[in-house]
Amino acid sequence: MARKKEGTKKAVIFIVEGNSDKKALEKIFQKIYKQRDIVFKFMDGDITSDDNVNESNVEDILYDKVDEYRKYKKLFKSDILEIVHIFDTDGTYIPDEAIVEGESPQFIYSESQISSRNVDAVIERNKNKRSMMDYLLGLDSIKGIRYTGYFMSSNLDHSLYNEQNLPDDLKGEYADAFYEEFQGREKLFVDFLKEEVANGVPDIYPASWRYIREGVHSLERHTNLHIYFKDNPYQ
Repeated sequence: MARKKEGTKKAVIFIVEGNSDKKALEKIFQKIYKQRDIVFKFMDGDITSDDNVNESNVEDILYDKVDEYRKYKKLFKSDILEIVHIFDTDGTYIPDEAIVEGESPQFIYSESQISSRNVDAVIERNKNKRSMMDYLLGLDSIKGIRYTGYFMSSNLDHSLYNEQNLPDDLKGEYADAFYEEFQGREKLFVDFLKEEVANGVPDIYPASWRYIREGVHSLERHTNLHIYFKDNPYQ
């Protein structure tokens, strides 16, 4: 494989759940970090609550997304600076008492509880998702590439749009509108995260993850993505 010309930008691969997440954020990050090759890859769902994903294969699944881009761009592995995983917390760290019986078979989120007709299914989902997230957050690299994780709580729609149970058919529309709000003034996105979304989350990475694991914080509107910008200065 021929190496690209000198001066190739180092690539940062962001992992998100869906295409609408990519639409909302990718261009903002690209405008802020012009010195990097920023790309968002989406998983078509929540890898941390997928029954077919476990500790034995999750790193391979994530790396496949990175390697797909590396091959497409004809990069060496050393050209990938890091993998940044943006998780939806989905209330996974709440106590079981905050999961209540409801009328819908779907999981319905509020900032204090999850309701569903099948309480046991929510409890099991939370247990498995918690375990997978904690496993991934214990990693500092995947296949030799630096790896870090940040959260949106209770999900990206909640963090960015203040819509906690947004229907799937509206996600793309909201994502487009969100990007348009920051188009041409992308650096204001960092202030938005700090002032409107972090909502008490400590601005130190380990402390932010301790915070989101407490009480029902993983259902409330929070993020620690603002820390990425603090730890990765931009021009």
